[in-house]
Amino acid sequence: MATIYDVAKAAKVSIAAVSLVMNNPDTPRVGAQKRKLILERAQKLGYSPSGLARALSRGSTRIIGLVAPMRDPIFFNNFIAEVLSGIQSCIMDRGFHLMIYSHNTRSGRITKGELTQSRFVDGVIALNTRMCSSQDIKDTVEDLTNAAIPFVMTNCYAGGDDINYVGVDDFEVGRRGAEYLASRGHACIALISGASRSPMTPRLLAGFKTGLGNSGLRFQPRFHVCSDYDPKIVHDIVVEWLSRPKPPTAIYCADDQLVPDIYRTLEELNRHIPRDISVLGRGNLPIGATLTPALTTFAIQPFEMGRKAAEMLINVIQKRQRGVRRIYLDAPLVKRESA
Repeated sequence: MATIYDVAKAAKVSIAAVSLVMNNPDTPRVGAQKRKLILERAQKLGYSPSGLARALSRGSTRIIGLVAPMRDPIFFNNFIAEVLSGIQSCIMDRGFHLMIYSHNTRSGRITKGELTQSRFVDGVIALNTRMCSSQDIKDTVEDLTNAAIPFVMTNCYAGGDDINYVGVDDFEVGRRGAEYLASRGHACIALISGASRSPMTPRLLAGFKTGLGNSGLRFQPRFHVCSDYDPKIVHDIVVEWLSRPKPPTAIYCADDQLVPDIYRTLEELNRHIPRDISVLGRGNLPIGATLTPALTTFAIQPFEMGRKAAEMLINVIQKRQRGVRRIYLDAPLVKRESA
């Protein structure tokens, strides 16, 4: 396959001249006769510059990169699939394309390979997942900032860096959950968190404690556990809680993905929802509406999260946004039968 060097040699011109003509056949920076000769030699040799090379020479590829650290394929995760859908809906409307980086390490930070690949995109959306610790997120922010790559971070950020961000106020969701259950007459409320390493966990817990305090209730550490998404931990802690002389009358679950494990355990124990114990979720995953009884939950909006993140990043790339912004999406309470 012919290269730009072959064309330059055949036409007896510089590589720069070939590049100018191939990117713009009418460029006034190369004389008419030379332009004609370059085009003739390129056609004879079968040379055509790659779209990526041409885009890079113009300073834009119209490609957005997505980093989503996961050990499993990201499409297995409903939340991430919804975020992806939101991103795609925006970038298609704005004439951009999406590049998804294959993140197969045990680290929750952006990898060196992903940073290298980022030179082929106009900007990056960093989607924090359950793999991401506070340090991982801090390192990702630092690496992207030092590399001068435009980026927007989304989901579970609790740091103080001056960055563009789209997410949910997890403190407020924790507070509202505790206050809602207390308003329903519950005086002993348990909390099951997700990943212990996630910065969302301490934020939600802090809000939960505040909500209990606002309702005149005391936080009881024995009625909180980080499940790390282990079904056995969920099963065993629910069994242990309900074996106590004064068990909780409500469970607030920080992620709807864990709720089916709670339901199965309660069924095993012959406890009825909500007659014997109420269950409140966070996420509004599709499975919540199919459970019996249907799950009362806070609706996190992953599609909107992805759409807003993509919209913000493109505005940054196109210099339509001045300064940084933080968008905290609403998480409305979807009232069903479980709480």
